Amino acid sequence: MKLLSSTLLAVLLLIFACKPAANNTNEQPAANDDTLAVTKLPGVYMGDFGNGNIYITLNYSNGKQVAGYNVHKGLRRNLRGEVKRDNDNWVVTLTEPGDHPFDGKFALTFDHQFAKGKGTWTPLNNTSLKTKSFDLQRTEQGDYTMTGNTFSMFLVETDGAKSDFAFDPDGSCLLQYYEKINDSTFAEQMIKVKGTYQKATDSTVTINWEKNTLFKERTNTYKLKGDTDSDGKRYYYGIVIDTLEFVQGP
Repeated sequence: MKLLSSTLLAVLLLIFACKPAANNTNEQPAANDDTLAVTKLPGVYMGDFGNGNIYITLNYSNGKQVAGYNVHKGLRRNLRGEVKRDNDNWVVTLTEPGDHPFDGKFALTFDHQFAKGKGTWTPLNNTSLKTKSFDLQRTEQGDYTMTGNTFSMFLVETDGAKSDFAFDPDGSCLLQYYEKINDSTFAEQMIKVKGTYQKATDSTVTINWEKNTLFKERTNTYKLKGDTDSDGKRYYYGIVIDTLEFVQGP
């Protein structure tokens, strides 16, 4: 009896030893692939909103939930939503808070690597607004050499250096301006004008301003001040906005 039990145990061990291991090849690539929604999704995306560019910054993703904000003509709105796989694409749905008359909901479809996509925006509460459709492209961020679609630059006004102008990598810009009363006196009240910008050419940018009392035209193209270094590389250090001239600050 003891010999029979030992023989049976040996046979069972041999059967299990020879049984092929479970095939996990179909699971591992999918797990690795889903990390794209965590590693590749965060970034800044630009789209033509019809009346000026919109920049959508997605700065959080855990593979399911997504968060960020968008900027359009200086108006910034927070976004929350989720991301899901759709065959070889990704579908991201995002909703603005809903407490502003221009708030809505985004439905974005990205390619596999989150390089470009298409989107729609639908108003949440304002029935007078229409659904918008647009293409999206991930922006390349640069510096004062203007190699990217967006860049970071802080400028101060040359006349008195009291006013300043800032470009941010998320596509937004901010003018903080003190009106000059005479040669030595400035108004005490600061004028703040927000906007979004787009590089129009290698030496110009187009700015879409929020509604304001300073500029008659809410969209205009401005010339950048630049020079060429000893290596022949073009760089930029300022901008001229109407009668105002700004150069790179500290």
